[in-house]
Amino acid sequence: MVAELCEKVIDTFFEESSNTMAVIHFGRTPAGSDLQTTISELTGIPQDAVEVVVEHLSELWYDEGSGQSRYGDDDPWFVLKPSMAEPLGFSWREMEDSLRSEVRYFNPKALALLDMIFGEITNDQDQEGRSVVLEAGPGTSLKTLYRGRVFQTEDALIAALRWPERFLGSPAVGVGAAGRMNGQGQPAFYGATHPEICIAEVRPPVGSLIALAAFDVIRPLRLLDLRRLATVELRPNASLFDPDTLLAAQRRDFLRTLGDRLSAPVVPEQQDRDYLVTQAVADYLAAHATLNVDGIIYPSAQSRIPGELPAGDNVVLFRKACDVSNSDGDGNTAEISLWEYEEDGPGRRFRPSIHFISRAAMWPSQREVQPALSLVQDSIVIHDISAVRYFSKPHTVDGVASINDRHYGS
Repeated sequence: MVAELCEKVIDTFFEESSNTMAVIHFGRTPAGSDLQTTISELTGIPQDAVEVVVEHLSELWYDEGSGQSRYGDDDPWFVLKPSMAEPLGFSWREMEDSLRSEVRYFNPKALALLDMIFGEITNDQDQEGRSVVLEAGPGTSLKTLYRGRVFQTEDALIAALRWPERFLGSPAVGVGAAGRMNGQGQPAFYGATHPEICIAEVRPPVGSLIALAAFDVIRPLRLLDLRRLATVELRPNASLFDPDTLLAAQRRDFLRTLGDRLSAPVVPEQQDRDYLVTQAVADYLAAHATLNVDGIIYPSAQSRIPGELPAGDNVVLFRKACDVSNSDGDGNTAEISLWEYEEDGPGRRFRPSIHFISRAAMWPSQREVQPALSLVQDSIVIHDISAVRYFSKPHTVDGVASINDRHYGS
């Protein structure tokens, strides 16, 4: 009985490491452990019992018809499979196809898969024992977010800076364009943990102006951290003999790929198509009552420089957490000047200045969602974009006699 259970666990979670080119032809030591060590670590039983299990496994693996053992004449070595994500990866691709070609809203196939993936997300921990749901706001390590907006003309910039809480914060309902994590007209706050990331994310053309500002997080928020999902672990007491561990391991390995899936670069022509899935994930998380997630932290697709650590990460806050204090009501909140002029001459220099003014007292807000952000008034910086730098990987185009004659590796 024990041997049969061990065989099932080995078939499910392990792969043979002693039948590789490096081992057979170059005499390298196989990765992982030999069969006896594998059984000992799996079961924790005494050594004499381990030997009995190994003997029974040898009998199970021997095929009388061919006279051969499943793993050959030598003692096999085994190593844990590097990933078991494929079953959920296949289901994810099916969900993508369903969202794009069948039902976009209230898609039962998508809902069932998202329940399976995210249903236990608040209990997941990374390899350092940290929750994958990060606390942000007062008293935490993430108290400030940065957001930038690109402007093509000075007049547009001035108009926005007269009410920076509204026009540098999240767009009003029905106004904003669709994004990675929101549909058209659906408010969301796209920011970053470092100002440098904001400049890359807005993709400014040369000659444009970027207004960049800091926003304090003024109430507690819960953010799903896709960075931590990359090292998510099974629960400490998980047993490979438990039937539930198989699905848990598949889910763990899939979650480790989720950050790349949700933050993959998307070219403008494919945004409507490729954002469908990320928008569905964001809607699911934003609307899920028990998960109570206010937003997502995810890597920036626009600032991945080879060989360098990123300066920060992107943050999106959902509708329930994207409002900025002083962004509602009527009337401007500031006076703005971009140029300083000579007193007795025609000369001038670019020297932006802002003066915040008091508005008439307003009635107490009756909105259901209270502001989660507050503009840091002395944080506004205007960037005059004078050049843009790109990093690329060149691929030469070979001249060949016939395309049909090309073979991989030749």
